[in-house]
Amino acid sequence: MDSVPPNEAAGGGWWQCRALADDGQPRWLAVVQSTRYPDGMRVELPLSAATSAVADDAICVARYDGSRRVIALSPGTRSAPKTPALWFGELTETAAHPPAVNLVAFTGHDIDAGSLLDDSRLAGRVTTDDQLGAVRWYPATGEVDQIYVQPAWRRKGMSLALIGAACALSYARDWPRLWSDGQRTMLGELVRNASAWRGRTADLTHTAPPMTPGDAGTPPLD
Repeated sequence: MDSVPPNEAAGGGWWQCRALADDGQPRWLAVVQSTRYPDGMRVELPLSAATSAVADDAICVARYDGSRRVIALSPGTRSAPKTPALWFGELTETAAHPPAVNLVAFTGHDIDAGSLLDDSRLAGRVTTDDQLGAVRWYPATGEVDQIYVQPAWRRKGMSLALIGAACALSYARDWPRLWSDGQRTMLGELVRNASAWRGRTADLTHTAPPMTPGDAGTPPLD
């Protein structure tokens, strides 16, 4: 069990709740920010008890189908009160070293909010310019490599919505806890220092170049 980082003590850490149906099969997993359980803890509860425990504190909820495949990711209003209704595309890089996963946020395009589309279902529906933001990480270790938010969607909670969705997807698949090392852009450092994600990151060790021209010295993403 992880200890509660000092910066998260007042508002509560991020814990996980897996809701189980009467037959013991999981229906959903929520990443939650509250003081009900210690930071990093996972609990498994019957559906009604899980709903009560999570209440309105979900950062994101991952929903399963009957074969325990994650079919939807629904950011909570706590993490993304100013974002539009989001859906996600999952792009895998199996040939990368190490293999990586990209979770890309979109809105509209006649796709239901919360939907999670894989590479094959995403092809032809959207272009790179349609993305609102994306997060990339290594599923073998949980290390987050990049977080990006389009300039027009910054300061709306998008970065936290992306991280929350990535955490929900990763934990629902029993992958490692997500974390980030000390390399980031100056804009990323501003976001990190103002975010509940801070407890999952190392202190800044070296600065990466801006991902968007002109980012240096601009206001934080959220």
